[in-house]
Amino acid sequence: MFRHLHALWRNIFRKKRIDQELDEELRGYLDLVAAEKVRYGMAPEEALREARRGLGGIEQVKQSVRDIRIGVSMDTLIQDLRYALRTLTRNPAFSSVVVLTLALGIGANTVIFSVVNGVLLKPLPYPDPDRVLMLWETHLSNSNLGTVAPANFFDWREQNRSFEKMAAIDPYPDFILNGPDEAKRLAGAAVSHDFFSLLGVRMALGRDFLAEEDRQGNNHVVILSYSTWLHSFGGRADVVGRPIALNNAAYTIVGVLPRDFSFVSKASDFQSRNHFDLWTPLALASPPPEWQRGTHPLLVFGRLKPGVSMQQAQADLNQIATNLERLYPAHDKQQGITAVQLGQHVVAGTRMALLTLLAAVGMVLIIACANIANLLLSRAATRRKEIAVRVALGASRKRIARQLLTENLVLAVVGGMLGLAFVLLSMSALARHLPADLPRTSEIGMDWRVLIFTGLLTLVTGVLFGLIPLHQTRRISANDSLKQGDRAVVADQSRLRSALIVGQVAIALVLLTGAGLMAKSLWMLLRVSPGFQTEHILTARLSLPPQYTNGYAFGTGKHRRISQFQRELLERVHGIPGVQSAAFAAYLPLGGTNNSWAFDIDGRPAKPTGVFDITNYRPVSAGYFETIGIPVQQGRGFDPGDNEDSPLVVVINASMARTYWNQQNPVGQRVRFSDHEWRTVVGVTADVHHEGLGTKPEPEMYIPYAQVPNVEARPLIVLRTSIEPASVTSALRKAVSEVDANIPMDQVETMKQIVYGSVGQSRFRTAVLVMFGLLSLFVASIGLYGVMSYSVSQRTREFGIRMAIGSSRGAVLRLVFGEAVKLVSVGVGLGLAGAVLLTRLIANLLYGVAPFDATTLASVSILLVSVALVASYVPARRAANINPIDSLRYE
Repeated sequence: MFRHLHALWRNIFRKKRIDQELDEELRGYLDLVAAEKVRYGMAPEEALREARRGLGGIEQVKQSVRDIRIGVSMDTLIQDLRYALRTLTRNPAFSSVVVLTLALGIGANTVIFSVVNGVLLKPLPYPDPDRVLMLWETHLSNSNLGTVAPANFFDWREQNRSFEKMAAIDPYPDFILNGPDEAKRLAGAAVSHDFFSLLGVRMALGRDFLAEEDRQGNNHVVILSYSTWLHSFGGRADVVGRPIALNNAAYTIVGVLPRDFSFVSKASDFQSRNHFDLWTPLALASPPPEWQRGTHPLLVFGRLKPGVSMQQAQADLNQIATNLERLYPAHDKQQGITAVQLGQHVVAGTRMALLTLLAAVGMVLIIACANIANLLLSRAATRRKEIAVRVALGASRKRIARQLLTENLVLAVVGGMLGLAFVLLSMSALARHLPADLPRTSEIGMDWRVLIFTGLLTLVTGVLFGLIPLHQTRRISANDSLKQGDRAVVADQSRLRSALIVGQVAIALVLLTGAGLMAKSLWMLLRVSPGFQTEHILTARLSLPPQYTNGYAFGTGKHRRISQFQRELLERVHGIPGVQSAAFAAYLPLGGTNNSWAFDIDGRPAKPTGVFDITNYRPVSAGYFETIGIPVQQGRGFDPGDNEDSPLVVVINASMARTYWNQQNPVGQRVRFSDHEWRTVVGVTADVHHEGLGTKPEPEMYIPYAQVPNVEARPLIVLRTSIEPASVTSALRKAVSEVDANIPMDQVETMKQIVYGSVGQSRFRTAVLVMFGLLSLFVASIGLYGVMSYSVSQRTREFGIRMAIGSSRGAVLRLVFGEAVKLVSVGVGLGLAGAVLLTRLIANLLYGVAPFDATTLASVSILLVSVALVASYVPARRAANINPIDSLRYE
């Protein structure tokens, strides 16, 4: 082994010395053979000549010896690399264009792949992530996934035989931590004691929750997130065991989560939030009371037992659902249980969009490779003599092909390295522009998968753009090339160039069609009237301490302190200069939060057991409709007289009126919730897009804040201003502090920001596709310009002869222009066929646009043809301006 390594070292790094020793050895051998022949009477000169003839030539023997040395392949590779670098540096313009084109293509692909990798490909950051499932309640009449009632979760956990552990999370608790300057809201989550052990998480400090702490009365312990520990508690190592006051109650810190802990799920699962500052035990009653089958706040996770399949677990859950329907028909009739792998659930809404972007950027790279292939064909034409000489001197086709492939790979590697540098520099900018509702963004970055992808892409690209020029070298004839007469190769190259241009135009049209459809879809989405005003409106969230909640008592009139606080704050806010009106709401349109309740209509037959009418539930204060600009179409809105002591009233939206009253006038009708209090409909408002601009408005019922039976402890204040909304933020914060300094205010946003954020994913993928579409158009037009310019240069003599025998400049212009039109027309035809296939794939990503939108197809086709013709005009005009006399001298 050592001898082989030593020989390899000497053969590569002591090559001159070894060649000198070989030369001396061969010449010594010749001298010995010649001396032997002289002894037999041959003349010295003739003896030496015979000895050389017998050896077969010194240089040939040297090469034969080199070919069997250890490390000959590496030595040859080093030679090829040195020659490739010398060749490429002699033509810096060509090399720079190729390297920059590759850097742009490979870099763009790597950026998009890093997003796909972080969101789709990386396994979840838990042990055996495929065994972690989310469990949902589903109604058998539809496939919608619903959150879980606490009593149902209790039964699932007790009755299942498929799960190693089953845990739940209630993502709604909030906590107020009083600081030296102002109160701070901490987003909390209540979880089962085995939630973190189910995910396989070990604490950075302290311990996990104990089973006995997951009981009412023993649950005043907290686990901090790493960020909260660092920023709110100074990163102190002795924080475990320290008492803290949260919501005016004493808690004890028992643990700190690790820095890299990421609770992976969709923000929509948690009403637009999936970052939590601290965690407390869920502490469900055992068994839960009956009313906890009618409320559904929980998300449930399960870890399968080893060896249990998804199908077995689903069968087990189906049996549990059947049992619960039989035992509790009032709540669980026609209710099923659906298990979904956590990883699949998280990316379900983003997979197609991200894969579409990856395919789009891949097409851009293919266009770039086609352009580089055209450049290499042009370069190969100028190197025909060089290659012909090498062939004539005895170089094998394989040796020449290896040299050319090495040159291509050198270009690709340099381009790949520049592309990787581009990715590293752009990662921070990418993070700032990712949509807020894209899952797993914290895991997007550079890792071994991205590096391997970049390496493989570089290798494949280097081979891909060099295949066609490499194939052309096999057709070079040393005799014809040295005589300047290899017209067959020139004609063949012309056909290949035309084919490459047709392919570029076709791919560019496919990308432009996708970008056009996405852009029109986003335009249509933004044109949708949300049902309210967005200009000059400021919103902010308040978090009320426990003294306002009356122990979360249920019933109308039990939350007068909240009403008093709202009245006092609104009086102060109305006095802020620039504020025209103000009101409160529990849930803002497009804000990512929602609530729905079952209800009955007075005079209607009772529903069968377990069957309910459902409406979205919207507590608002007087003046809300006027402040946010929701028109009241019938009856009236709310006024300050609609309080705890007045008759109970509601306002419904137009969708609810159509759904439940059809053509009848609902004003004056009565409805009731589970509190069994009849409420009179006093008005009908216009519909509002609450869930998203692209979703259909659903039935909604507005209730005066003072008359809600439940506690809404996170009210949102809405202000209409005559000045820039953000300019009144400080005054609003001061007004809140003057009423109660212990009430934190956060999530200060204008309504325009909320609407803008609601289309984040659509805006992101549209921007990326439009950028790739325009880039492909630019690259394809450059390629067409290059091909037409090369064609004109090769046909200069032909054009000169045409004009010398009487052809006009216009005829030559039309001739060149016509060839360009033919190429573009074929490319557009193929591109339209590809676009038809593309639109089927992205149909679910479009809003308000038919997949086969004739306007978009026509517009992008006209754009592409126009740019292509402009790119062809300069070469065509140059052909028309050729001087016949000069052209006849052209070689």
